[in-house]
Amino acid sequence: MKQVDIVGAGISGLVAGIMLARQGNSVRVYEAHDSIGGTASWSDSTLLDPSALRRDIGVDVEEAVEPWKVTRAWAYGRRFEFGVPRGRQQFTVERGAGPSSIDNVLYRQALEAGVEFELGRRLSKDDILSLAPGSIVATGLDRDSFELFDIPSRPFFCHMTTGPARPDAPSVIIYLDRFTREFGYYCQVRGVASSLVFSVHRPLTDREKGDFKSGLALNDGIDLDGWSDEIAATLAWPLGAWRNRRLLAGEKILAGTLAGNVSPVLLFGVSGALASGRVAALAVADRDDAVKEFRRLAPLYAPQMLLRKVREYAPHQWLKYVVWTILGTYDPDRFPYLMEFVLWPPGL
Repeated sequence: MKQVDIVGAGISGLVAGIMLARQGNSVRVYEAHDSIGGTASWSDSTLLDPSALRRDIGVDVEEAVEPWKVTRAWAYGRRFEFGVPRGRQQFTVERGAGPSSIDNVLYRQALEAGVEFELGRRLSKDDILSLAPGSIVATGLDRDSFELFDIPSRPFFCHMTTGPARPDAPSVIIYLDRFTREFGYYCQVRGVASSLVFSVHRPLTDREKGDFKSGLALNDGIDLDGWSDEIAATLAWPLGAWRNRRLLAGEKILAGTLAGNVSPVLLFGVSGALASGRVAALAVADRDDAVKEFRRLAPLYAPQMLLRKVREYAPHQWLKYVVWTILGTYDPDRFPYLMEFVLWPPGL
């Protein structure tokens, strides 16, 4: 039985806390926000197997997810729609402050397991470094944490808003076009919708932001208010180096996005965060086994990073025809693997 401190009450930190507390450890979680999930609600999406989560991790997330059947993609002016890859399950996921968000669903399970929380407690860099060996740091996209552990990262220049869902719209809409090297994205779950367009190279211009928003309004009838760039000041992605995934940083254990457990292609991270929390809990007792398991989680990471580099630097004129060919020939029943490749979050 050990005393284990966890920094961050996101998905991976909560999963690690639940597993460690159920094993009889005394677990304390420090969370910078005054409440779990922060102050806003938003939607996310992922490949997920809820029954495997119950079996392998012992958590139940079905209250927070909703099946995602069809994806709409607008690629350089052309529209494509496609279904779930054969043999896989896709879900949209409620995130944030709502009682049925995955954050709060896991929080309630953590309380039942006996995890203690210190909400509204943001630890300084010195505070984190002074935590006992074996403490877990699961601070998500927080830029300061990447700097603290010398993890090469890329800024998250994000233009984002949330609003009411549109019952007549697909659960997920993706825009690939000249306004960004990344993508524009719309996602909804139950009554909550989120939309964003982002870059990891440079801040988007007003014209680039406008091109995405006007496309979303004209093509899909979705016109949301309250767009903001505020989160760009504090967040980053672990994309600064090819070998950026790491479980250990000295005597500390890393989890979730900070550990690099996100898909390099589309940055999907929910499934990876769930799996990463499990491995972080394992590392408290057996670091060697945890390192082996962590390495096993992401078999596609290197080729995914290669695809990212191609997308970052290839001319848009070339990318346009490549994307049209991929989306035009993709079939979720006869050839599901290509879409799995770009969606695959480390952890499945």
